[in-house]
This record gives sequence, structure tokens and C-alpha cells, in this order.
Amino acid sequence: MYIMQTAAYEYRFSDRQIVVNLATSCRTVYNIVAPILYHTIIITHNNRSGLQSLATRTETQPLAERIFLHVRSVHNFGPSGELPVDPRLLANIESTNACTTDFRFPLAKLKNVQIPDVDFRRSVSDQKAPGVLRAVTHINGLLPMFKNEPSWPSFFADPVVWMQSLLDNLPAVTHLGLAYNYPWRGVGAQVIPEFDCKAIGMAVRAALRNKPSLQCLVIRSCGIFAETRRNDLETVLRDVNDPRVKVWFDMRPQENWVEHCALCISDIKEGRSLWTEASSL
Repeated sequence: MYIMQTAAYEYRFSDRQIVVNLATSCRTVYNIVAPILYHTIIITHNNRSGLQSLATRTETQPLAERIFLHVRSVHNFGPSGELPVDPRLLANIESTNACTTDFRFPLAKLKNVQIPDVDFRRSVSDQKAPGVLRAVTHINGLLPMFKNEPSWPSFFADPVVWMQSLLDNLPAVTHLGLAYNYPWRGVGAQVIPEFDCKAIGMAVRAALRNKPSLQCLVIRSCGIFAETRRNDLETVLRDVNDPRVKVWFDMRPQENWVEHCALCISDIKEGRSLWTEASSL
């Protein structure tokens, strides 16, 4: 049975048909393989309608309930960003990667929320996230811009106030990730938003000062920012001089949203994340 389990884990993404064949061989093997086969669901424009059909059609609902009983991680890259299944099917979810602020599904057991493509300004600070993130220990999201730009107005000019608002909604957080997650070179006429690295340093200091239980704070710099602002960011973070602060300069080419999402999906399948890739300065 150990061989079956190992094979299921090895091929859960690269060749799912092998795992399906194992799961349908007998009930004993199914009980071993199903938690691996269905542990992670990645929602894309290609499978969204199929998942929705499985979860909503009367004749397939019993199957959907058996499948989603094992789901622990949902990663939503669908075109609308909304979940194509009834949130009640996701009662056992433990982690998620959402491209919108859709937190309708139960989060009581959620310990590791990954939101690399949602701005905290909308998903946490502005809406005050009433109770849904109080058990979360790991979370990451977009940094706001701390100074106004013609095409990219700032919603939070004060980095200290913004950070405090964020932490007020995350009482259990131990790992906080903040990303320059605009990996492409700009919008329209190639406009590159200008991040204020000193303000980022102020936000980082505020987090470390106001949250003594914080074990790790990661800054992720993607694409063009990993190239153009590396020296500035390294200087600011070295001045913070705290071993809890780490950084991930993600130098992989990601010139547009499609390339960025493809990398995100690849990372999920390979077990790569901000937490695994970040390192101390």
C-alpha cells in the first residue's frame, strides 16, 4: 500500500490518469489514494465549467460530495474569480489561493491563506474581513503603493497605518508575505509604478514592532521590479536588521497576466511558494 500511496503522490499532477486508475482498482486503494488525488484543486478557465457541472447537477452531487470531502487546498485562476462550487462543499479547506476577494467558503479551519493576486487594500484592510481570517497563520498579498502616481493612485499613503489596519484583522498570523506583484512592465504606454522602498521599510518595521509573535515577514519582488529596484530594497531591508525578514527576488520572465498565472500554477504543482523560496539578506 505504501507503493500505491507513493505513486499517487508522485503522479498527482503530472499524470493524473495513473492516480485515477489506482483509485478505481478497489475500495481499499481508493481510501488510500483519494486524499492525495483530490487534495488540491486548481480552477482554470479550462475546467471551471466542468467543476460547476459536477457540483450542481443532481445526478452528480453524491460524487461531488465524496470528492470534495478530501479537498484541502483550492487555487482559483478562473476567468471570473468566483468559485464554481457551493462553498459548503469546501468545509474541510485548509489553504487557498484566490484571485479575487471571494471568501464565501468556510474558513474556520483555514490556516494557510495564499492570496498573491489580491490587494490587501480590498481583501483585508478596507473590508475589515469580519472574522473570516482570525485563525489564519500564513497569508500574503499585494503591497499598496504608498505614494501617489498619475496612473496608480494610492489608497493608503501612510504605511504604518496601513500595516496596523492589516494586522488588526490577523490576530493569529505568524507568517506575512508582501509582494510587488505587478510582474509585467506596465499598462498601456509601459508605465511602471514607482514603489517607495523607504515606505516599505516603514511598513516592515511597524509589523515587526507591533506583532512580536510574527515569525517571518517576506518581501517578494517580481519581474521588472526584481531587476530595477533590487538594490534599493536590499538597502532598506538590511537597515531593518531583523532575522525574521526575508526576501524573494523572483527573476523569472513574467511579462503579462497569462505568464504570471502559468508560473503560479507551476509553483503549486511543484510545491514552490513564497515561503519556500525566500531567503535572508
